Amino acid sequence: MKTWSRRRFIRQAAAAGAALATAACRERVVRVQELVEVEKEVTKVITAIVRETVVVGETQIVERTVEKVVTAPPAPQPKVVVVADVMNYGWTRYGILVSPAFQELFPHITVAWRGLDGWAGYPEHVEALAAAGELGDLVESPLGALVIRWAQRSVTQPLDSLIAVDGFDLEGVFRGALAACTHGHELAAMPFIAHAGENLLLYNQHAFKDAGADPPGPQWTLDDLEAASRALTRQDGRPPRFGYGVRYDLPSAYPMLHLFGARLLSEDGRNCALDSRNGVDCLTWAHEQVYSHRLAPQPWQINRGLQRMLLLGELAMLRHSFRTFMHLTGPSLDGLSLGATLMPRHPTSRRVGALATGMAYGITRGSAAPREAFQWIKFMSSREMGVQMLLGGYAEPGCRRASWGDPRVVERYPVCAEVADTADDAPREHLPWNLRTEECLGAWNSRVPALLADEIPPEQCAREICQAIEQVLRPLPPWSPDAL
Repeated sequence: MKTWSRRRFIRQAAAAGAALATAACRERVVRVQELVEVEKEVTKVITAIVRETVVVGETQIVERTVEKVVTAPPAPQPKVVVVADVMNYGWTRYGILVSPAFQELFPHITVAWRGLDGWAGYPEHVEALAAAGELGDLVESPLGALVIRWAQRSVTQPLDSLIAVDGFDLEGVFRGALAACTHGHELAAMPFIAHAGENLLLYNQHAFKDAGADPPGPQWTLDDLEAASRALTRQDGRPPRFGYGVRYDLPSAYPMLHLFGARLLSEDGRNCALDSRNGVDCLTWAHEQVYSHRLAPQPWQINRGLQRMLLLGELAMLRHSFRTFMHLTGPSLDGLSLGATLMPRHPTSRRVGALATGMAYGITRGSAAPREAFQWIKFMSSREMGVQMLLGGYAEPGCRRASWGDPRVVERYPVCAEVADTADDAPREHLPWNLRTEECLGAWNSRVPALLADEIPPEQCAREICQAIEQVLRPLPPWSPDAL
């Protein structure tokens, strides 16, 4: 048995030359056309009873009644406005730019942008709107204390139920960033930008070329960094005057703590953990580069900032972030010869320094459109959005390993593939139990300059930092206004 097309059937009937057969054929052709038209019109029901004409063999024509399943068009969805109370940075400008593409995917959802200021005052502004019942549906936060603070104060809502209903797969999002967005056992926010912190070694390629030295590579250890610094540092005043520049302020120095296996705070955030052997070793290494080995500039030798010294060739190497590398190698600096690789490993443990860092979206507790807001989060945290954020120069390449390893990204910045290898397992910042993070960081930042100025030794520096942090972490009396 074989089925004929209408054209073949007409051609065969005409070849037979029988008028009656031809007339019958034409009648059946019309019948088939009518059935097709009926089939096109029946779109508002799940099934339809139609007549189907089938040609069997060479001449036999059979008509039969069948039940066909047709697709019903989705019911029109009500228009929804998702109000985003966010900051005015590159990723927001990119989000505004791609909003029309999002609306093509979800015609019933419109994102309205509010706020659009810088970081100063933003957290307080969001909490004031929440207290007044005027907060929108979407807020954003750097990974860390603010994500947890807003979860604790019910400014935002957990995302787990939305993820479960939607069936959204978190596989591929950097696990370190997800851990940094987790409060208790619930996901308090969803990262849309994530990386491994300030764990890149930027280097002036001209300095290495002029010295006939091999540039840094991903298998370098701190011993290799020190040896290269010795070879590149010049005592005659000609560039590069120093092989390496020490940056040890927090939070930028967290990857160095991780590299040495040290912590500022304990896991539960109730104690300072810096006065361990590893913590002292971390401080000692920085002190040695400046004073014992004279490979890094002392504070008074820093000429208008370490970045400027790197650009001018006065400094050969500097630890910094991928974002800084993007900025320093932008279109306006095409002649600058900067390279980047991962900050060298620890020579004994082979540990790579990292910190889960980035930006996250949260959905507010009082949102009238949580599902629609979650669609925007999914859109912005996708692989392609991350790639396009980087290619457009708006931000780092998203929050997914696939984005950081995308061929278009790696072609422009090969170091992104190296960052992706470390960002997945990058540890989250250990937060103080009372979320007084700035005071804990301040205890470090107020004493490390004295270490780098050779005013106090590493052991004393670690001890004083711990003493100051323990004061911050001390539980408040129950009658204290801050405890109520």
